[in-house]
Parts: sequence; structure tokens; C-alpha cells
Amino acid sequence: MIVLASGLSGPDDLLYLAADGRVMVGEHGDGRLAIVGGPSRLKRLPQVIGEAEGIAQIGSTIYVADQLHNRVVALTGSGVRTVIQLQPDPNGLNLDGITSNGTQLIVPDSPHGTVLFVDPSGHVTARQTGLNRPAGVWANPAGQPGPYLIADENASAVYALKNAGGFTLVAGNLPGVDDVARDARGHVLVTLPGLGILRDVTTGGNVAAGLRNPQGLDFDGAQNLLVTESDNGRVDLIVRTFALRVPGAAVRLLPGQGVCLGITRARGYAAPLSVGQITGATVTRAPSGSGSFEVLPQPCAAAVCTVAVIVTSPAGRELAYFTYRD
Repeated sequence: MIVLASGLSGPDDLLYLAADGRVMVGEHGDGRLAIVGGPSRLKRLPQVIGEAEGIAQIGSTIYVADQLHNRVVALTGSGVRTVIQLQPDPNGLNLDGITSNGTQLIVPDSPHGTVLFVDPSGHVTARQTGLNRPAGVWANPAGQPGPYLIADENASAVYALKNAGGFTLVAGNLPGVDDVARDARGHVLVTLPGLGILRDVTTGGNVAAGLRNPQGLDFDGAQNLLVTESDNGRVDLIVRTFALRVPGAAVRLLPGQGVCLGITRARGYAAPLSVGQITGATVTRAPSGSGSFEVLPQPCAAAVCTVAVIVTSPAGRELAYFTYRD
């Protein structure tokens, strides 16, 4: 496990931003949105949401579930726009983790046991009722129709929605299940916050245990698992294929000095790796079976310069950034 970020305020749901390899995290404690990764390693957006929960994306627009006010907002510059306002729960147990199928938002109206399909204008196009407390939703990332997966917290179960309406049980006996996702192999994974467990319900085995209130769940570009530990204030990366390790920020280089980038492979993952794209440097030693490869950054005339690299594999791609100065 690699800790990608720490010191966050109750990190809850997260979203992998495939375009640049960064991760957006909702900080439930203070309503902020943190961006993990990229040249700055960690930064916060100017918007304050209330209680930032689920995060989804359609095109270039980011949508966030505001649990405090029981609404979904779209980020607009330094502000927000309300997309849909739901009926608040008198006990404050409002909506939870949203997602999108590429064209619509899938919004769990958690206190009312309903899942809503909402277009970007805020119009409800369909709904599924009869659930207990839907807390997390997974939709096919390719935007194809069903089966969508629903983590029902109060039912301790995961359900699959039928294309024609209704739902079927995927797995039960999952106390307090909060989020759900399906990987490229078809395995269904869930977070169990009260037990501190990330579980593969397809095999029945635990992927990780001893976590402190695991909440959000997503995959990075190479099918590694991203998970938040809300009580630890952390975002973790569980390596299932490979991950890249970069030097500390603004590393000081001598003229002509190369930089080694580390490679962490999951046990048994020996697939070939190659550099698909690099900016700000050239590759002097390509990825191989070893635990690192080397790049030569360009001369840096600015106070700080950035190298961005994409490494590809059969599992997908990993993006990494590091900053340096001469």
C-alpha cells in the first residue's frame, strides 16, 4: 500500500481524473475538495461544499454531492451551481455517493431509498425505488447500460439494477457497506467502514484490513485501487498491477544529472512496461524488469520545472509528475 496523501479532513468519496492522472477527494470534515497528484502533489480547490460526498464527471464538468444541504452541485470556476435539490432528511442523513454513466448522473436519494437518474440540467429521467439506504453507486465507466451496482448501507447488501427496472441481490452480509466498484475482471469490491475492510465479494476475501473508516473507492489508470481512510485523513493506493514512485518536490539537479523513477509491482505482476509519453525530459534507461528507470530532464531556466511521464502496460497506464530545479 502507498499513501498518496495525508492530513486531509475526513476524506470521503474520490474520483480518478483519467485525463491527467490526478485524484479528486471530497473532504467531508470541512467541505473542501482536494486534488491529489500532479506537479503540486496536493492542492485544494476554492469551493466549499458543506459536506463533500460523492464526486462524478460528465465531459469537463465536475459534480459533487453536498450531504449537508442534500443537493448535487456542479463546479463553476470558483463557485458552484445547484443541479438538483432533494428533500432534506430531518435527521441530516442525506444523499451519499453519486456517480455518472458518461451522460447522466446516478444519484442515491439515500434517506428515501431511491436511486435517481438525472441529466446535466437536473431533470430526473428515471428512478429506482424500494431500497433501504443506497450509499454508493457504480456505473460502467464506458457509459454502457447496466448493470449498475448499488451499495445499500442499511440492508448490508450490494444490488444490481436490472435494465428493465427492479434489482437483484449480488451479495449480502456486508455490514455498513458504503461504496462499491467492479474491476476489469468482473470482481465486485466494497468498503466496509465499521470493520475497516476492503473486500472482494466475488471471492469472499479481504483485499485490505486494518483500515480506519474506509469510505471512497475507485480505480486508477492501471487498475490499482484508490481508497480513502476517513479517520486517518489519508488516500491510499493498493497496488494490484504497478505504480510509479517519484522523487520529492523541486529536487535539485546538477547539469546533465538524470533522475531515477521507481516502479512498484504487485506480487506476480510481470507484464512489460513502456514509456508512452514524456514531456520535459528524455528517457535514458527504459522500464524493464528492474525496480526503476531513468530520465534526463531538460535544462531548467525557471524557478521550478516539471516532468510528466506516462508509462503503459497491458493493465492500463500510470501518470507521474516530478518537479526539479538546476
